[in-house]
Amino acid sequence: MCASYGAASEFNLLHKTYKVELPPIHFVPKQIIYPHTPAPVIVQEHQDRKLHLMSYSLVPSWSKVRKPKFATYNARIEEVLNKPSWKKPFESRHCLVPIREFYEAAYTGKFAGNWISIKSQDQELLTAAGIWDTWQDQATGEVVDSFAILTTEPTAEILEAGHDRSPLFLKAEAFDEWLKDKKTGTEWIGFLKTQREFRDLQFVAREKLKGYTGQMNLFDDSE
Repeated sequence: MCASYGAASEFNLLHKTYKVELPPIHFVPKQIIYPHTPAPVIVQEHQDRKLHLMSYSLVPSWSKVRKPKFATYNARIEEVLNKPSWKKPFESRHCLVPIREFYEAAYTGKFAGNWISIKSQDQELLTAAGIWDTWQDQATGEVVDSFAILTTEPTAEILEAGHDRSPLFLKAEAFDEWLKDKKTGTEWIGFLKTQREFRDLQFVAREKLKGYTGQMNLFDDSE
């Protein structure tokens, strides 16, 4: 799972990487994005890409509460067609999620017992495939746009570092199709399998895991 990540907060870099239209007022996101905090994502509006700030943790449009009891910040690609939270957004509401680095707990492998940061070796942004939805509070009228990051099986080096999932990163040439095209859910699954980007990554141990005993733990991935 990817419960926190480093935001791409430099608007010039976002413009350069995604050729995106910037909002007239720049809100600088937090350096580390946690669930239910605002983060920049890229969406398609008419003929242009636009930068929007959305809450990290998708609130399904049908939810009765602002914060569902189940985790909604990651959507497992293996389950997106079977779960009500993901199915409709996966079919039609896509975004790009710029990531400077992402943070994971390592219980096995060479970084066992540590929180690790993972980033591209070339220091360029990683771009995760995201899905989003709009929720409205029926009592107050508040409207919340929110998103989830799609996750998939890890690469060999991520698994070796000690984590069993990975955000699903997209090739740059796939951005337009992911944002603009119309496909069935099954067709989107096939598309993502062929357009996943594999970047050389850099791993750094950040801090020790609290309560780590050195014994094998099961990863808690309740997406």
